[in-house]
Amino acid sequence: MLGNSSREEHTAELMAAAASNPLTTHVLNTGDGIPAAKMAVSLHRLDSELMIWNMLSVGTTNEDGRCPGLISAEAFISGMYKLRFETGSYWEGLGQTSFYPYVEVVFTITDPQQRFHIPLLMSRFSYSTYRGS
Repeated sequence: MLGNSSREEHTAELMAAAASNPLTTHVLNTGDGIPAAKMAVSLHRLDSELMIWNMLSVGTTNEDGRCPGLISAEAFISGMYKLRFETGSYWEGLGQTSFYPYVEVVFTITDPQQRFHIPLLMSRFSYSTYRGS
């Protein structure tokens, strides 16, 4: 458990990261009640003329289940995006199987000046997501 000063430092770090990252995600393993650490995540943007997905970045969730730095504010423009979470590999790393080999969350950005948080709540046989704050 974090003490008051550690909690304040942690909150300050999260706020600083959010300020420089217009898009954040947080993956929670709800089956075990823990953050989903060490999960591969990739961010893609749709080329609306060619109708193909272009990979913008890849990352891995940290011990808190977060994957910071997926895109800079300068590169974040209006368009259709998807986050791809490699859930099957994550569960295999825990010695378990999963019904879903991956999860793709597709969303549209119309105002890139806003901040967007897209959590993924998952178990081996289910998942849900929403636009967080």
